[in-house]
Amino acid sequence: MNARFLGQTMFSPEGNTLSQVIHTVSEIPFDDLTHLASYLAQAPIALITFRDTTHQWLKSQVGLTGTIHPYLNFCEFIMELHTPPESRMEDRVEPENSVRFVETCQSFRQPPKLIIIPDTWKDKRLATQPLATGEQPIRFYLGIPLMTTDHVMLGMISIMDYHPRELSCDTLDALQSLSHQIISQINLHRQLIQTKTKFNQLEHIINERKQVWEVVRQERDFVCAVLDTVSALVIVLDPDGKIIRFNRTCEELTGYLAVEVEGKTLDELGLTVFPVTNPSNLASESIMIEFDEHPKPRKTQPSFPQVESYSDSTLGETEWIRPDGQRHWIAWSHTALLQPNGSISHLIITGIDITERKQSQERLGLLERAITASPSGIVISDFTQPDCPIIYCNPAFERLTGYAQEEVLGRNCRFLQGEDTDPTELARIRHAITHQQDCIVTLKNYRKDGRYFWNELSISPVRDREGRLTHFIGIQTDITHRKQSEDALRESEARYRLLADHATDLISRHSPDGIYLYASPASRQLLGYEPEELIGQSLYELIHPADLDVVNQKCLLLQNSSDIYTISYRIRCRNGNYIWFESTCHGLQNQDSETIDEMIAVSRNITERKQAETILLERSRLSQLEAEVGTALGHGGSIAGILGRCTDAITQYPKISGVGIWTLNLQSNLLDLQASAGLTVYEGHLTETDVLSHNFPYPLPETRHQTLNFPLVVEGRLVGLMGICSDEILNEEAQGVLGWVANALAVGIDRVKAREELQSRREGLLFRLASQIRDSLDIDTILGTAVNEIRALLQVDQCHFLWYLPMQPNQQPSFTVTHEAQNPNLSNGLQDYPPAQIPLLAERIRIATTIQIDNIETTTVLDESTRQFFQQAGIFSLLLLPLETRSGQRGAVVCNHYQVFRPWRESEVELLRAVVDQLAIAIDQAELYAQTRAAALAAQTQAFHLSEALQDLKQKEAQLIQSEKMSSLGQMVAGVAHEINNPVNFIYGNLTYAKEYTQDILELLELYQDIYPNPTPEIQEKSQEIELEFLVEDLPKILSSMEMGADRIRQIVVSLRNFSRLDEAEMKPVNIHDGIDSTLLILQNRLKPKGAFQGIELIKDYGKLPRVECYAGQLNQVFMNILSNAIDALDNQPEPRIIKISTDMIHPNLSEKKCKFPPLDQVRIIIRDNGPGIEDKVKNRLFDPFFTTKPVGKGTGLGLSISYKIVVDQHRGDIHCYRDQDNFTVFEISIPISQKEQPSELVFE
Repeated sequence: MNARFLGQTMFSPEGNTLSQVIHTVSEIPFDDLTHLASYLAQAPIALITFRDTTHQWLKSQVGLTGTIHPYLNFCEFIMELHTPPESRMEDRVEPENSVRFVETCQSFRQPPKLIIIPDTWKDKRLATQPLATGEQPIRFYLGIPLMTTDHVMLGMISIMDYHPRELSCDTLDALQSLSHQIISQINLHRQLIQTKTKFNQLEHIINERKQVWEVVRQERDFVCAVLDTVSALVIVLDPDGKIIRFNRTCEELTGYLAVEVEGKTLDELGLTVFPVTNPSNLASESIMIEFDEHPKPRKTQPSFPQVESYSDSTLGETEWIRPDGQRHWIAWSHTALLQPNGSISHLIITGIDITERKQSQERLGLLERAITASPSGIVISDFTQPDCPIIYCNPAFERLTGYAQEEVLGRNCRFLQGEDTDPTELARIRHAITHQQDCIVTLKNYRKDGRYFWNELSISPVRDREGRLTHFIGIQTDITHRKQSEDALRESEARYRLLADHATDLISRHSPDGIYLYASPASRQLLGYEPEELIGQSLYELIHPADLDVVNQKCLLLQNSSDIYTISYRIRCRNGNYIWFESTCHGLQNQDSETIDEMIAVSRNITERKQAETILLERSRLSQLEAEVGTALGHGGSIAGILGRCTDAITQYPKISGVGIWTLNLQSNLLDLQASAGLTVYEGHLTETDVLSHNFPYPLPETRHQTLNFPLVVEGRLVGLMGICSDEILNEEAQGVLGWVANALAVGIDRVKAREELQSRREGLLFRLASQIRDSLDIDTILGTAVNEIRALLQVDQCHFLWYLPMQPNQQPSFTVTHEAQNPNLSNGLQDYPPAQIPLLAERIRIATTIQIDNIETTTVLDESTRQFFQQAGIFSLLLLPLETRSGQRGAVVCNHYQVFRPWRESEVELLRAVVDQLAIAIDQAELYAQTRAAALAAQTQAFHLSEALQDLKQKEAQLIQSEKMSSLGQMVAGVAHEINNPVNFIYGNLTYAKEYTQDILELLELYQDIYPNPTPEIQEKSQEIELEFLVEDLPKILSSMEMGADRIRQIVVSLRNFSRLDEAEMKPVNIHDGIDSTLLILQNRLKPKGAFQGIELIKDYGKLPRVECYAGQLNQVFMNILSNAIDALDNQPEPRIIKISTDMIHPNLSEKKCKFPPLDQVRIIIRDNGPGIEDKVKNRLFDPFFTTKPVGKGTGLGLSISYKIVVDQHRGDIHCYRDQDNFTVFEISIPISQKEQPSELVFE
């Protein structure tokens, strides 16, 4: 590109700025650059010159002496010498307004980059130059043109020396770079000058605007002061519906300050000025006056509709709720300010607080609704008009009278009265109206249909604010029912008086403390008192002392409630005798104080009933005594226990204070005391002769009234004695009952003794039978002995034992009689059971129910066919008792009696049940003996099984420990991951800002260096101390490395959380690849190179897999175990060390085989390593618990065993190990994608 004259661009805006830079005086930055040029060239003279079409300036110099013009001429002469003739523009016609670079010299198209004259004396063209031939000649010259980026030449750097010189290429390059710095310095000065110019222009504009805004501000302050003084609410909204003005009345009403609401919409404050029925959102479309001193750009099209939609200036009424909960009703109107184009510019909204008016309207409406809803008839008459006509009546008045409102208005209330209306009450009404007073009267009025009703009328005067009477209001209540009730009550009172005067029961009224207030005439016949004598007397003075407590308690209850109570007590008559009274009492409650004012009692004489009750009670007690004694005798037990219960029952009879019972000892022939109760009785011995002759040589206990002795005799035999002590004389009826008790005791004692004797004999037989049964452990011997002993014990004709064989498929249940004993005199007996009769008996044996038949002819226990079968066999009585052994076998002992009926006594059945129980125990013992022998033969097998169980328990224990370790590790990993994640997120989030801030600081530092290239010595010293250049270069790298480290930590934390899976303990669909990657990230430290270890090459070949339903944490443990073993195997292997991981899908063939679970699509994970491999003998035990090939302390032998159980048992999968064709050790894992059923649609990831 050709160079241009400086004059060609001199008068452009840029040229003017550049001219200002060139024409300035010497400056420090240029002086420093000149010194630097002198230093680089090691020359005594250096200068920077600028030029234009007319002048040349010396901007900066080093080493010049004397006048500067020779030096400038010398530099220009050299420039002309080194400009090629073809580059000169002598022949070019310049425009008239162009300015020559130097009027006497030529301009250049393409000046040279460098002008070097090593020795001026050798250049003959300089022979005429004074500087080259003077006393101190210039022998060396170097010129460097100063060129802008658009090839405009501004001047030159000239370097001179008094000696010939040769400069190196590095020095020339440095000086060339220095020229670029000078150009940059010129550009910076030019920009600074432009900035100053713009700043001056901006300052001038700001000053002008400040004057305008000062006027606007004064106007605004005036408007604001006016708005704050008005009592109305004033709100100004901008085009976005935001508040820009909120006057003081708004602040007072809403509780918000203006500064709090400015810039907010009414919706944000929960306030509205537009009724809900207005569909347009005026709040977001209103515009308000802008008072800001610094106006913001406005939208060209505001969001408000045209002003025509606001032609009605009234917005309506809305309710505002202050933050403190106060409510205010506001009536709104608005004024729209328009722009020149007709659109709304601002919206000024004004409001008036109409809360009090609203409340007044609501109160009036409430009063109107209350009067309308009142059940009482209400009329209002106009006192200012003649005859006080009715001007209003409510619906209740219409219903009460039957007249419609049109028929009532304008009339006086007298039209409701009749001829029989009480004139006295009417006079009271006239008097109240005349004297303008309140009045309440009761009138008999008539409805429209002619029916009368009783009306309770309350009239009151109504006055205006000045106190003048204007109206009367009348409230009419229909009291017809109340009147009828009052009439009925008066009639009832009259009937009550009549009833009380002629009643046979005593009717009385009492005060709360028992004083008679009224007594009916019946008191004469019942108590012998006149009614007047009882009035004023206390009831408690007449009550028997023994009954006072009961009466007082009832009276207290009566005073605290309104219930009716009935009290029985004895009361003293006028003659001093006591009779029984039964009083029914009721308290009358005071409605105001809710206390009992009076008590009403209706009393009657129940003396005869009480006497009859006493006789009945005596008989009841004697009957109860008989029942209690019978119950005590029926409960059984020992003689002492039975007689003890009997004595307790006898002493419950109120008149008996003590009782003793003796029994006859047959060995000593003396009476021994067996039981006693109540008073202490004689404990000595009595003879049988003393009792039968009623001769008691030993005194019995002394009592206050009577002693009775009853010998206990059975069939003429004395069995004991009962002695009775009584506080009262017992009548004949009581003595007869005690005689019956004595007879019952005698029979009971005799039966107990007989039962004890029989029980003793039978227990001996049972013991003997049990001993004989237990002497042998052979089942045949046991059963044979049992049936023989039972037949001999019960003296039955036949006894046999049968086994019950349960029903088999396609077969009926059956009986097998194995052992039998029968009377030798019996010609034939039951030998077998036909199939037809077996089901019923089998069911009884199965449910363990005893069959007891005393009479085969009348029994209802059997069905008809079974009963006929036994009859045909000659059986008259039958007893079947089932038994069941511990092994579940069922059988029965059957006793049959022929020719005669044999009733089975309960004691015999109980005895036989005990024998059957012993027999079952004996059979169990025999079976146990046989089982023991079989168990002895299987001892070694059992020991082997126990050994296997012990091994399994050890394995489960180790697995449990391992599981707990993994659980603890997972919890720790999850906790560490959580705790690390928070600070890492903090660091990672702040790194972005740190990089931005650092970049800004570095840019600012660079700008400072460009503008101020010569810092102070203190700054230079500090820069060298902190190695500023290295710091600027290294700081971004440090931040980048910190970001990479933080990102690495985040990846590790995510992998730790994925691996721990504490929050995913349940079976759920997961991404298998995520689990593998998390495991690899945890093992990354063992895979990467370290020192001489070159690391392990990891090759992943993931297929397209769906989510797999599994226990994610357990599968991660499997991956960890297998990958850890692979890394251990590669530790001592030569290079290359490789681990390959691949995944794919397996689609089973449903027709190949049948299995327990339906075949499902499976995923397969294959882990290969090129380690030393696994021997076949090791491979067979690879998944055995506690088996390991690692040195002691390096492994537990549980990793692969646990992995096997996780894959096979927990996930219904498969895991096996083999060697592939590339001699890689392969672990292949396959698990179903679902543990339930094949999903209908798989989601691949």
